[in-house]
Amino acid sequence: MLLQNNYQKEPSNVLSSRFFHPRGDQDLQSTVEAIKKLNPKRIDWTYCDDVEILKIYKKYNLPYSLAINPQYPDSLGYTTKKSRILDYNGNLYVAPWMKSWKINNPYWGCVNNPIFNGVFLKQGLKLASLGAYAIFVDDAVFNYRLVMDNKMGCFCNYCLDKFENKKKELNRKQNLKSTLISSVTQQSNKGKEVNKLVKEYEDFQKKSVINFLENWKFEIRKIYHEMVFLTNNYNGNWNEIYQVFDGGIAELKQQYINSNDLDSLYGLADKLGKTQLFTIAIEDKDIHYRLLKYNIKNKKESIYPWDVFISGKSQRYYMNIDTIAFKEKEYTKALKKNNKK
Repeated sequence: MLLQNNYQKEPSNVLSSRFFHPRGDQDLQSTVEAIKKLNPKRIDWTYCDDVEILKIYKKYNLPYSLAINPQYPDSLGYTTKKSRILDYNGNLYVAPWMKSWKINNPYWGCVNNPIFNGVFLKQGLKLASLGAYAIFVDDAVFNYRLVMDNKMGCFCNYCLDKFENKKKELNRKQNLKSTLISSVTQQSNKGKEVNKLVKEYEDFQKKSVINFLENWKFEIRKIYHEMVFLTNNYNGNWNEIYQVFDGGIAELKQQYINSNDLDSLYGLADKLGKTQLFTIAIEDKDIHYRLLKYNIKNKKESIYPWDVFISGKSQRYYMNIDTIAFKEKEYTKALKKNNKK
């Protein structure tokens, strides 16, 4: 599904304020100041269900995409074991980059768990009801993240039961679990060849995520027919899970901030009929300027480098708003001047 909203027809610059600022007396950042000085066309990837804050975005005629993630809580702001991913040792799953975060809801929900399905759909419908033009699923790989971490997937009873029904010869969950783990430990160390049963289980986890997301989208679009769905497709990757979505916002490695790679990455999104935005998870201003300049020259949408995630750091990155505005005007003016030659 291509985004057909009016504000998507022409390239525009986008504000991504993960949370509304200031968040407290010690917070020196201001989302409203960023809106006034940068004049973005919309706000993407923001966590908010506060009606009063959303009224501010509406006041400035800003469409917004509201975010949700696999850690969405099931009990008074907490993530409880009954609805969460369990690894093959029975441990709750926390993403590697989140282990140092001091949050109440670190554990990822399982897509085969009906409790998690219920809370995730309920929140998705709530975000849609708040006037979002899009819902942004942060970390949309869910169970498949464990496959990416070489942990095969989730081993909760719901996953084991579902897979067991496909493998009738393994007629007890404990048998299945033991066989899978044994298959991994007995693998040859000489290469990346994966045991057949393990590969089947990993494929089952991926298909479970795709089915979960497709069903979730279907239920929301039954009521909100024009709802757009976005995700963070790291480095512009469009794997099978990410292709469920209409568009991506990707944290891009520094090595890809060059014309050839950017042409290729944007070209892939265009070929698939997806929208694509890029941000950079580093503090090097020159790299951010380089991406902004490329996007202006090639009529691509830009995310302003304000409120940006920085790899390995708990604090986010806030480039000076006036500097961003100056650079945007400078590059736009230079481009117009060159076009007149």
